[in-house]
Amino acid sequence: MDAEEITCGQEMAADAEVPELLARLMRHVAGNMETHATWVGAGAEHDALRIVAREYVAIADAAARAAHAMQVMRDIPGAPHDPTRLDRAALARWMGEKIEMQLALAQLLKAHAEASTLALDAITNAR
Repeated sequence: MDAEEITCGQEMAADAEVPELLARLMRHVAGNMETHATWVGAGAEHDALRIVAREYVAIADAAARAAHAMQVMRDIPGAPHDPTRLDRAALARWMGEKIEMQLALAQLLKAHAEASTLALDAITNAR
């Protein structure tokens, strides 16, 4: 490994921002679901919202644990990587699929953010 290369641990630590933000978003949305459930008061909608909120918190907790585990990797020394054991074609397929999913998630989040912006406008402009 040459001095300018980052270790796998350093790369993982840098990527911890993804599960960190996911955890924050899931907790934030869960809080709104809890507030909405309280607003509704009782019944099937209340109960369903509470269940979904708990699952969102579970996602947030798992994402936060993943982010922490990734950050801990920062100081792990890089291990030797044998280039003859790397299946470049398989790695390229995996990377292509990952990129497709990342872009799909980004587009989905953008669409949800745009819908939320419209809802916010309706809330703030309501008379």
